[in-house]
Amino acid sequence: MCKSQQYTIIEAAGGIVKNENDEILMIFRREKWDFPKGKVEDGESWEEAALREVKEETGVQGLQLGEALPMTEHTYTLEGTPILKHTHWYRMSAPKQALAPQTEEDIAQALWIPQAQVASLLEENSFPTLIRLWQNYTKNNE
Repeated sequence: MCKSQQYTIIEAAGGIVKNENDEILMIFRREKWDFPKGKVEDGESWEEAALREVKEETGVQGLQLGEALPMTEHTYTLEGTPILKHTHWYRMSAPKQALAPQTEEDIAQALWIPQAQVASLLEENSFPTLIRLWQNYTKNNE
């Protein structure tokens, strides 16, 4: 975390995780659909942080890291401080399994969502940056 003239900058990392049934791992946090992500810790690479955060937020095991996706940026205010968050995203895969949402991070649900339903969930109740990230993911999907 560093301070710019106007914002405190936070580096984060996460992933879009696909299982063998073409389902995507999503979380429902603070009344919005999201992909798992979190802050990069000191000395940690973006890739290490992405794998750790996805596992912590969802309980998923057996994650495999894929290629990098475009970084997203968004702003918000935390306790009166303006924040600019850079999130580094990766394609990931994992076997379908039971999930355990990290409730202490306000994650109400962690679910496997059929790939065909992801866009509508994001468009109905998410953030513009995630809609664009999903569009890029599907445009360049293997």
